[in-house]
Amino acid sequence: MVDVPHELADATTSVHNVPLPNAEHAEPRIDHAATAFRLEARPSPIHRFGIFVAQAIPANVRVIEYTGERIGYREAERRRERPYLYLFWVAPGRLIDGAIGGSGAEFINHSCAPNVVVDVTEGRVFFVSLREIAIGEELLLDYRVGGDAPPMPCRCGAASCRGFLNAP
Repeated sequence: MVDVPHELADATTSVHNVPLPNAEHAEPRIDHAATAFRLEARPSPIHRFGIFVAQAIPANVRVIEYTGERIGYREAERRRERPYLYLFWVAPGRLIDGAIGGSGAEFINHSCAPNVVVDVTEGRVFFVSLREIAIGEELLLDYRVGGDAPPMPCRCGAASCRGFLNAP
């Protein structure tokens, strides 16, 4: 049995910051086949890069699919040695590594006041708009980091900020 990190085993949905293959400083890209909307990847005031809206998005629609290599806990544990991780837990023992074959959704940053939520359907992960999202806004997701990980400071800047990604 593989020793599964608590944050992977206990998470309902979680995204963890991970490295890009072959280049830590590579520019992110948007896979336009994974979204029906114009989105841009660029530097974010929250963390590294973010995904920004270049076309108004209505409420309650799929904005972008989170894609990447599908891996299990053993491989996820091996990849935890990277300086940056983009692992999304989709089911017991199954994760998607957005650093390899990602759609750009792996660069959606955390916020305590999100404008997208996760919809996991038949092993596929979609980010769905909670409200209308205006041109220029950054797509933001509440990561809902669980488990016994040490406190992870939040930098979202929202008025409702909890202070930590893994605060109750």
